[in-house]
Amino acid sequence: MIYAVGIGPGDPDLLPYKTVLLLRKASVIAGFETVLNVARKHFNPEAAIISMGYKDQPEKMELVGELSRQGNTCVVCFMGDVNFSGYEYLERIVTHCKEPNPEIIPGISSAQIAAGRTRTAFETAVFITFHKRGDIAQDKEFLALALKQGKSAIVIPLPWDFMPADICQYLMDSHISGKTKVEVFEHLTWPTEKRYTMTIADCKQTFSDVSLMVISPSK
Repeated sequence: MIYAVGIGPGDPDLLPYKTVLLLRKASVIAGFETVLNVARKHFNPEAAIISMGYKDQPEKMELVGELSRQGNTCVVCFMGDVNFSGYEYLERIVTHCKEPNPEIIPGISSAQIAAGRTRTAFETAVFITFHKRGDIAQDKEFLALALKQGKSAIVIPLPWDFMPADICQYLMDSHISGKTKVEVFEHLTWPTEKRYTMTIADCKQTFSDVSLMVISPSK
């Protein structure tokens, strides 16, 4: 059996209890090294750890699939929550592990943390991630339209091609007021967490690849 688990935004104490229990008994635990490090204190000390990068991900996923078919309990760790921005990786479990129905255990997304920090209700906001492969033109248009309709937007940028400064410039080019408020978070829930509040006209600096934006519509 293969489990796809969200391990949260970075604070190891924010892991769901069910995920902690699963990590304690899993015989195989896989994921990117930076993701594994978040949850490592909860690992079964006897588990086989499979660390992967972008280049060797297909072959490492194939190994996870093979170990699963041998009867091992396998856990593939995702940052945040799979349902927010992890479906591209989930598809690789299906493709490379040859597991059509991995069990998904949700985690806490950085988007949820940012919503709490800014008191942004999801029922009055949109969530958009640009951190994915493929064309993002429609997502850009959707973001601008949502703001024009008076909705807030929780946005994950695309490192390093469409970062906060690029997003804000695009919005102004799309006739969104430069006075529109934006809050940019870096390393949410990490000891190095930072928060910046400004207008989209003033958003010109370079932020880290672990950043997230909350854009509030103009009043």
